[in-house]
Parts: sequence; structure tokens; C-alpha cells
Amino acid sequence: MARAALNWSQPDKAVDFFDIKGDVEALLAPLQAVFAPAEHPAMHPGRSASVSVAGRQIGFVGELHPQWRQGYELAQAPLLFELELDAVLQREVPIFKAVSKLQPVERDIAVIVQESVTHEALMTAIHGGFQGAKMQGLLKGATLFDVYRPQQANATMQLGEKSLAVRLVLSSDAATLTDEDIEAAVQAVLNNLQSQLQARLRS
Repeated sequence: MARAALNWSQPDKAVDFFDIKGDVEALLAPLQAVFAPAEHPAMHPGRSASVSVAGRQIGFVGELHPQWRQGYELAQAPLLFELELDAVLQREVPIFKAVSKLQPVERDIAVIVQESVTHEALMTAIHGGFQGAKMQGLLKGATLFDVYRPQQANATMQLGEKSLAVRLVLSSDAATLTDEDIEAAVQAVLNNLQSQLQARLRS
């Protein structure tokens, strides 16, 4: 199944696991869904994950099991998810917040980590760098925008490692961030990534 209708402005790409994962995240928002590898009898054993909210498992997401795909003679494996209805309905109503008049700042960082490091672990470590009164609330967003894996070992990276590039969006509701504030925030993130994931900055 194509991700979108045929169009000159975007590639003809099939829907994948990350598309449906994003759909589940959007459905549960503003709740923060946590995904972890898991097995489900109706899903592909290596391409499925559990969905948890606030430490409680509420469903599964993944690709249809090969035996069902073959049984129905499907050309492509459908992607599916199941969630507890009560968990979906028990969402807090969004509360209006005034938009900050101060310009946010974007900073890109690239770190080298082991292949086993997940997106969830990366984001948890990044957000963990903004604890404490001075850092609280400065991080407005963090987006993973590039993953690089070397084909062979080199002076910078070894096989079994990957480089993750992340864009940080920083802003304060109280005052314009100074260069020192920005540098301190980025360094706090890097320190947390190093201590929790043994990450190192990619030069």
C-alpha cells in the first residue's frame, strides 16, 4: 500500500512500521506512548511492538503475521494495531497555552551510539538532560532526522555503531536565550547521552 497518492512532489513509497507507529502516537496524543519489541499471535514475530502508556501496556502495533498474509494471498503485508478503547478515551483535554513571543533556537547534534540504542532510549536521555530549575522547560522539541551506519570500520566509527543526528528546539518563556544558555543546554544533553548511552559526539 502506498503512503500517499501518486504525486510528482514525493517518492512513491510504501507504508511501513514507522507510519503506523506515528498514527498510534497521534491517536493517543497528548499521552506519551512507549513502544517496545513484543510478540503477538496475529503479527510478524520480528516486526511488532507493544504499546504502553504511563507504564501500562495497552496494545500492540506491527505487521500482519506471514501465515495470515499467505493464507489470504496478500501481495503486501498489512500493518495493524490494537489498543484498549478505555485507554484511548481516557485522554486529558488539551489546555490552551499562550504562544511564546520569543524566537526559538535550533541546534543540531550528531552522536555515535551502539546499534542496540533505540529511538525511545535516545529521546529519554535527551529529555533527561533538562532536569532542574535552570533547564526545566527549555527543550521545546527534539527530532531525529538522520541515521548513518558505516559499511566498514573507519577512524570515526566501528561496525555495530550508528550515528544519530538530532535537531533540538530550545526556547525560554521568560527571556531570550543567550549563547551561554544555549551552549549550556546542548552540553547538558551531550553529558546525559554520554552517561546513559555511552554516546560520543561525532566530529
